[in-house]
Amino acid sequence: MPIEFDAKMLDTAVNATLRAIEDGKNQVFEIAESARKEEQAMREDALGIQRQVAETIREVERLERAYTLARHKLVEVSRDFDRHSESEIKQAYDDAHKVQTQVLVTREREQQLRARRDDLDRRLRNLEQTIARAEALITQLGVAFSYLSGDLSQIGNVLKNVEQRRFLGIRVIQAQEEERKRVAREIHDGPAQTMANVVLRAEICEKMLDRDVEKVRSELRELKDSVRASLSEVRQIIFDLRPMALDDLGLAPTLRRYMADFQDKYKIATELKVFGREKRFNNSLEVAVFRSIQEALNNIWKHAKASTATVRLELTEKQVNVHIEDNGIGFDVSEATSGPEGGHFGLLGIKERIQLLEGRLEIKSNRGKGTKVILSLPITDE
Repeated sequence: MPIEFDAKMLDTAVNATLRAIEDGKNQVFEIAESARKEEQAMREDALGIQRQVAETIREVERLERAYTLARHKLVEVSRDFDRHSESEIKQAYDDAHKVQTQVLVTREREQQLRARRDDLDRRLRNLEQTIARAEALITQLGVAFSYLSGDLSQIGNVLKNVEQRRFLGIRVIQAQEEERKRVAREIHDGPAQTMANVVLRAEICEKMLDRDVEKVRSELRELKDSVRASLSEVRQIIFDLRPMALDDLGLAPTLRRYMADFQDKYKIATELKVFGREKRFNNSLEVAVFRSIQEALNNIWKHAKASTATVRLELTEKQVNVHIEDNGIGFDVSEATSGPEGGHFGLLGIKERIQLLEGRLEIKSNRGKGTKVILSLPITDE
């Protein structure tokens, strides 16, 4: 007897699974956030302990010098017993004993502070491992949730091969999650840390303002440099997410800036050749061309082992043609575009993006003979 397919039951089961995954993701996120806050507070405690350790070491050294002087005084008094009164001898002994006691107490305090500092260091390392595991789990849960709840039909209409469709869908979701994690990490490790440092040093400047104006001026100059560096990092993060120059200036100027930065960063000689009249196109076309060139250049950096890369941009009345060529090691095109085992995820992304805009993509490459990527996109008013 055939089993009747119950779509409502399946939908209920999927929705329950999605809710469980989302709840789990939120709980892990709360754990990670709590761990980050605890880590930040612990780092501030560690800095304070480190300062106390340094101050205590200086105090021990001062007391040891004082104890040495007190012992010399006591020795002198003891040698010339007849010349000093009983009260003077007692005072010398009391002074030496008092300083000795202070030395012992301060050394004990130093040892306690060192032990506390070492304990904080161990706890910080454990927290960092907890945060790393939580971030990895959040990414995995995000991929599972998005894959179960996402609509992959648009990608399915573009890609004919079922295995390729499943693989690309997962890669798109993974790329989104990895990009979010990358941006969060860059902000946390870059601008956020710099701002925390600025706040701490500003507080130090505030305390030193009445005591050492020159030192405050020096600190403020360094703070200004830190803020400038942080601003530069923020601008780079924004450009990586969405190059604002693409909206303000258009395709060709944005490509010039991007390729100049690419050359400086990866030491691959790049050249942009533009043919035709530079003008503005619709946003979808400009984004598609820019992201395709960006992905192709990233593939050159990651895989090609090339020393040069050339981009030729042809602007005609009816279409935009792009030729991207490198002198790298090349590859087998059929293997690279066949699916998961190929490993060239960027090429699949370019293909999907170009086909969505009814364009054409051609890839020419042989092992040891470099690679040429040719794409054409029709110009529309939409």
